[in-house]
Amino acid sequence: MARIGNRWAWIGALGLSLILGCTSSAPAGGGTAATRPPATTAPQAAGAAPATTAPAASAEARAPLKLKVGQVPGTPSSGIYLAMARGYFAEEGLEVETEPFDAGERTIPALATGQIEISASGLSAGLYGAIARGADLKVVAGMTSNEPGYSSSAAVVRKDLADAGAIREVPDLRGRTAGLIAPSTSFAIDAGRALRGAGMSDDDVNWTILSFPDQVSALANGAIDVAFITEPFVARAVQTGVGVRWKGMDEFFPYHQLTVVMYNPDFVREHPDAARRWLVAYLRGARDFADAFRHGRDKAGVIRVLIEHTPIKDPALYEVMVPSGIDPDGGLNQESMEYDQDWYLARGFIREKIDLGRVVDLSYRDAALQQLGRYQPRP
Repeated sequence: MARIGNRWAWIGALGLSLILGCTSSAPAGGGTAATRPPATTAPQAAGAAPATTAPAASAEARAPLKLKVGQVPGTPSSGIYLAMARGYFAEEGLEVETEPFDAGERTIPALATGQIEISASGLSAGLYGAIARGADLKVVAGMTSNEPGYSSSAAVVRKDLADAGAIREVPDLRGRTAGLIAPSTSFAIDAGRALRGAGMSDDDVNWTILSFPDQVSALANGAIDVAFITEPFVARAVQTGVGVRWKGMDEFFPYHQLTVVMYNPDFVREHPDAARRWLVAYLRGARDFADAFRHGRDKAGVIRVLIEHTPIKDPALYEVMVPSGIDPDGGLNQESMEYDQDWYLARGFIREKIDLGRVVDLSYRDAALQQLGRYQPRP
């Protein structure tokens, strides 16, 4: 195993973004990272008289529009899979095909060059760097964040250390060896924020770069003390008795924005109404996920769809995993995005910060919410 020392910048700006499922959803607009404010939506018209003659359907609405969505297969994209399986995209006149990528950052060049119209991927140093270099991309909605209670990513302590009470609070990490998938990911930011809150720094922990499955193995053989991993690896570590779920990432950085929906600018210019309709269908799928995992509505049916589309094929795992906190209203925590940029800049992963006003456009999400209304759990 290769260790990293007191400086992370040598790894480079292209650390892996979230591989399978990080976590939950985020507040809309510029809410704080620790408190979720209500999302802002345009009010629905009240008392509008019904039209006596239906307007002629546009050519765009009549013919299904084919769209490719780049994504890393995993539970953060559950809203997309459910919208596909349940015909929500088809109802909006869209024919959607998913294009799998092994890391979220790899969707960026494909999106910028028009090979895909939509990307569902993690925020990363690579994304901010590409935009700073001139990539014209639009973040149009949030997908997942470290929503309290719905953090599918966690710090898992080696079981013998947990049983002995050797690691109880963040200061107990001093001098310990911890696994990390890459130094420029949300896991590193979450951990760094927790250390800073305890008066510590990145240098107080011995970081070892390992994949998620290798971190579980390293817990088992005593090579690391703590693993920073995501589901289903958290559940597997607990089930096999090699680790104990210590703290979710929501405890380290509540509402940290993890994954977002991005549009190719040509798609937006040429099909602005389809940009709205895609989000209408997606949010319906996201709401099915929320209904299932927060309120138990048709959970078995939702799990069947996820088994078909994600790498997690064991139905029993869905009963023990902490689900991704997918925001059913597509909220976006821009304050969290600013924090990430400051973190990347301080460690040399990006050369300059970008103005989020250049890249964030929530108008399509707001239009979708005007049609759907705010999320309300269904019985």
